Amino acid sequence: MGAARRVTSVGIMAAVAILVSTPALAGFESDAEAEKDTVFVRARLAHETEQGWLAAKASSTPAARLVEYARAELCDVSSQFLTSTLDGACDPADGAITPPDCGLGIAPALPLWARYRIAENEPWTRWDRISDYYCPQDVLPEFTAEDFRRLPLTPSPVTPQPSNPNLLTGLGLVVHTTADPQDHPTTLLDFPITVRATPTGYTWDFGDGTRTTTTHPGAPYPAGHDHLPGDPVYPHGVIGHPYPSLGTYTPTLTTTWTGQYLIAGTTDWRPIDGTATTTTALPTVTIHDATSHLVADNCHQNPHGPGC
Repeated sequence: MGAARRVTSVGIMAAVAILVSTPALAGFESDAEAEKDTVFVRARLAHETEQGWLAAKASSTPAARLVEYARAELCDVSSQFLTSTLDGACDPADGAITPPDCGLGIAPALPLWARYRIAENEPWTRWDRISDYYCPQDVLPEFTAEDFRRLPLTPSPVTPQPSNPNLLTGLGLVVHTTADPQDHPTTLLDFPITVRATPTGYTWDFGDGTRTTTTHPGAPYPAGHDHLPGDPVYPHGVIGHPYPSLGTYTPTLTTTWTGQYLIAGTTDWRPIDGTATTTTALPTVTIHDATSHLVADNCHQNPHGPGC
C-alpha cells in the first residue's frame, strides 16, 4: 500500500508542479486573471490526462491497468478527504462547492478522480481528486492562425474617386475603404464560437509598380478643397496616386486582418495569434494625356477639329 501511495503522490505532485508554474508566466496579471489561467490549465491537464489514459487503455498498454480515472460528483466536501459517489452513496454536502455556470444550458464536466495500484493483483488506493468541475469550453484548443485564414473573410469594399475609369496624367486616382470588423460564426471541435476579424493594415497596389501601405482606410477627397502651391498632392488622410505615365492599370487592395474569438457561453474574447489577408481588385483604369490646342471653332462648328 505504501508503494501505491507513493505512486499517487508522484502523480499529484507532478500535476501540482505544472499548475503552480503556469500563473507565474503571466507576468503582471491581476490575481483574477492568474486564477482564471490556472483554472484553464487544470481543466486542460485533466482532460489531456483522461484522454491519454483512455488511449493507453484502448491499446492495452500495461501501465494503463495500474491506474484508473473516472468522473463523479463531489460530496461531503468538509471531510478530511474529499469524496465522491465512486465511494458509494454520497452524504449530504457539508460546505458547498458550486459547479460553474457554463452558459447556454451547458452542463459542467464532473470532477476527475484517480486511483492507483502497484500490480494487477494488489488493492486499489482510495479515489483522489484530480480536477474540480469545469466547463467543456475551457478545454478547447486555441483557434489558430491557420483556422483564421480558412474563414471566408469578405474582401474590403473600395470606393474609387473618380469612378470614371478614364483618368488624366497627374490627376490620378483617390481610393478609400472601411475599417468595419466582420463576425463569422463557426465551430471549434463542434463547439460554437464567433470569430471577429478587424482590418489593421491596408496595402494599395496601383498597378504601375507604386505601392502605399497604411493603417487607416483612407477618406474621400474633400469637396471644395483648395490645393495651394507647396501643398501635398493629397490632403492628410487621403490615399491616392497621380499616375505619371500613360497606360492601363488594375489597382488592388490587400487588407490585413487581426482576429479574436468568443466561445459560446463565455464573455471573454480571446486573441488569435496570427493574421489573415484578403485582396480586392478595383476596376481597370486608363490614363490619358490632356493636350491643349488653339482653335478658332468649337466642335459643333468643326467636328473634325483637334480634340473633337
